Amino acid sequence: MRFHIYFICFFVVLSFAFFLSYFSSFFSQESVLTFMLNMNLFSSNNKSDNEQDIFDFLLDYTIGRQELVEDEYDGSLSPQEYTPDPTPEENKENPIIYLYNSHQGEEYRGDTLDSHDVVPTVMLASYRMREELNLLGLNTIVETNPITEVLTANGWNYASSYEASKLLMQDALEKNNTLKYFFDIHRDSIPYESSVVSYDNKTYAKILFVIGTDHENYEENLALAEKLNTILNQKVPNLTRGIIKKGGDGVNGIYNQDFSPNTLLFEIGGSYNKISEVTNTIHVLAESIKELIG
Repeated sequence: MRFHIYFICFFVVLSFAFFLSYFSSFFSQESVLTFMLNMNLFSSNNKSDNEQDIFDFLLDYTIGRQELVEDEYDGSLSPQEYTPDPTPEENKENPIIYLYNSHQGEEYRGDTLDSHDVVPTVMLASYRMREELNLLGLNTIVETNPITEVLTANGWNYASSYEASKLLMQDALEKNNTLKYFFDIHRDSIPYESSVVSYDNKTYAKILFVIGTDHENYEENLALAEKLNTILNQKVPNLTRGIIKKGGDGVNGIYNQDFSPNTLLFEIGGSYNKISEVTNTIHVLAESIKELIG
């Protein structure tokens, strides 16, 4: 009889937990499984400890986590469109490098971070690259204002993302006249086999440079990309997919590269790359930028 009571109580609590997991993005199904494996619910003793574990579990993974993220995310945007800066203090004074993402919602493979309710995006890549560059003595800042808010304020659609990011670039330069380099980080939509390379027991997300040809800075931007492309492949053979030029009818052809001759667009990996592979690449990219600009 006692076994049946325990089983019914366990079933009710577990049903409640799965109900919460369905309606809350802050609840992790993986955490439920871990809890089940570690609980030893069918033990005939320590009844009060088991009950306390159940309540602690529910509080930790529902109410507690909700309170932690409430101030960071107000629900007006989807998680894919809003990635709060985890370390805003890393934005340095007198920066020379400005990192931004015209397409902030571009995601990487999320299997390694799903249990933490984190969607790895190109914005996370920018934050990591800022950290690497700052450690190398290249003062760097990341644009954290949501592109979607600029689009909405101007009545623009997604196709105008580059116009929106350019407004933020102009504002950043007005506030930081020391800025010299402007790097737009994206990810591609290619098969995994085309977006990864292995070298010295590590896997890296491959880099593609995109250069717009429909503006006056075209040749200067191209020359900068060619130099950086060479340095990258010297450090990790075949790390890059080269340089693609885009211009003419039906394409953007500018990509904000008319803003400065030191403006580049990187496609770092693709949607199937792990964030760890992206991180490996960013480490090499930061060192290469240091070598390029001193």
